[in-house]
Amino acid sequence: MIIKNMRKVLSSVIIATYLVVYAAPMGLCITSALQIQAGVQKPALRSSANPTSLKLEGDISLTKGNPKISLSLRDSDVRQVLRMFADKAGLNIIFHESVGSDSASSSGSSASSDASSTASSSSSSSTAPKVTLDLVNVPLNDAFRMVMQVTNLTYYIDHNTMVVMAAEAAKTLNMSKQEMMTIPVKYVDASTLATFLNKNIFSINKPGLSNAEIAVTNPSTNDILIFGTKNDYSMAKKVVEQFDVKPKEEVFVVNHTTPKEMSELICNNLFKDNSGSGSSGSSSSSSSSTGGAAGISGNPTGFAADSSSSSSSSSSDSDIALGTGVIACQPNNSVSAGSLNSLGTSSLSITYFPQRGTISAMGGSAQQMEMIRDFIQKNDKKQPQAYLEVSIIELNESGMREFDNTWQIWSKYFSGSFNGTTSTNPYYPNFVQGDQYSVLDTAKNKFAPLYDISKFAGTPTITYSINYLIQNQKGRVLANPRIMITNGQASSIDLSSDYVKSVQSQYLSGTLSNQVNRTYNIASDEGIKVDLMPFISPEGYVTLNIKPVYSTVKEKVYGTSADGSSNNDLQATLLQRRNLDLKNVRIKDGETLVIGGMVREDETKNISKIPVLGDMPGIGMFFRNTGTTKTKQELVIMITPKIIKDSEDVVSNPGVTL
Repeated sequence: MIIKNMRKVLSSVIIATYLVVYAAPMGLCITSALQIQAGVQKPALRSSANPTSLKLEGDISLTKGNPKISLSLRDSDVRQVLRMFADKAGLNIIFHESVGSDSASSSGSSASSDASSTASSSSSSSTAPKVTLDLVNVPLNDAFRMVMQVTNLTYYIDHNTMVVMAAEAAKTLNMSKQEMMTIPVKYVDASTLATFLNKNIFSINKPGLSNAEIAVTNPSTNDILIFGTKNDYSMAKKVVEQFDVKPKEEVFVVNHTTPKEMSELICNNLFKDNSGSGSSGSSSSSSSSTGGAAGISGNPTGFAADSSSSSSSSSSDSDIALGTGVIACQPNNSVSAGSLNSLGTSSLSITYFPQRGTISAMGGSAQQMEMIRDFIQKNDKKQPQAYLEVSIIELNESGMREFDNTWQIWSKYFSGSFNGTTSTNPYYPNFVQGDQYSVLDTAKNKFAPLYDISKFAGTPTITYSINYLIQNQKGRVLANPRIMITNGQASSIDLSSDYVKSVQSQYLSGTLSNQVNRTYNIASDEGIKVDLMPFISPEGYVTLNIKPVYSTVKEKVYGTSADGSSNNDLQATLLQRRNLDLKNVRIKDGETLVIGGMVREDETKNISKIPVLGDMPGIGMFFRNTGTTKTKQELVIMITPKIIKDSEDVVSNPGVTL
């Protein structure tokens, strides 16, 4: 028997040891797993956020003792219920006519099959509201508050008497306006807080609070005036303490972008203006904005124009504006939800100062300030730059080839020259009488002898001469500008010159001497101009949009007088152009891009000949003069970019060389 008992004890010990060794760690593992799962599923709140809660009801103290009551009623007249509450609290009670009149079926209580702890009410314009309730060990003040709320009634206590009336009637009776109390406001506009109190606190019929708009302001001191009870004042003070806090303000410095560009990015990407209204301004009264502010009609983008680009018409050039600030946007995320309305202030104000290079953010939360700081840190980056060497070369080549045949006949009675252009010699006319003649100067009747003309006195002679000439001319026009280009910024190389495009002449008559008034129209597009738009990639490539324009004078057109003679008035100057428009041309750092092939060739051929003889086959070449002129022009543009690398870039990237 003893052995049997020992075996039972030993078995119990073994089982207990097993449970301790194996079951306990398993329980710990299960507990840890549940904790991990709970940690994963549980949402994490922002560590810097401070959620607050404010109970929207007045201090209901019918009695200081606040005894607990138990009550069960069915379709009872609410006035009877309130009389019981007033009697329990030791108060007198008065019912306004808006509470209703007696009903034949509303004395005492009636039985009901509904045994649940619910409360319901019904009211009409002629009868008092009915209430059904089952309350067990409920404080008297809480029971009174619930009955007043479900029956849409409100009350006021004046000394030892309680006045009960309907919520709508309370708005016109003004019985709640018992005292005028002042609440000072430091940082927020008092009018916005007063509007918020009237719309959201004092017009929603909360027990213990007034059901009428009782908050106004004193604009001279930025105070809120409460025309109500002590409960109203206490609630308004709690609400003001929630909102009347010093707004957050932080100044951000931008180094590589303009404050205007960065503030516009912040407004467009981080904050939206949903209000449809806003205001803009400047810290200097001498500047004005042409665009308007966030949400103003006519400026849907929501940005104010830079005050540095426009000034008021009343300002003079001598006005000084130091540190002028411009409001970029004032997002207002106010909403309306039924009878509730948001506080009518902007959540955040973004202002930039062009002269200082700073952006100021006022208002908002600490998380919004952190968002702005991170956004600026990530996007305020240096724009890559490159040193661009441009060589513009124009090659000119012109050539002329002439082949002239000249025949001359010399005799006593006839002399002539036949070279395709001249058929007679003015000093040896074809037919003259006599041997020698003198040419006299008839200008101003001087008649002085100038030279003599005589017949050829030698043996009749025929002469022949040949002239073969080749001329070549070569020239080069070179421009070699060197400029700095910035990523995404347009650059221009302008090597053009001014010229007279046309002349307008006005002849004045009736004067002692003819006078002419001339108006010269000057143009400035003759020469070379290159427009560049670069993109510098981190991989060491420069992508360019290149638009070279090359214009040279082709011809000048002069006017003619009524008799057909030239009057030397320039009517027009005609240009010849060679333009290109290249998109997305990629060049590696240090390499050269050559743009060529813009060639212009002109060829002119003149032939003069002796009639009949010049057209004869074979021998006609000896009676013809031929002149050929060729002109060739070619424009070549060579572009070599060199990306500039700062010393800090080399330190952060050891593989990069300057």
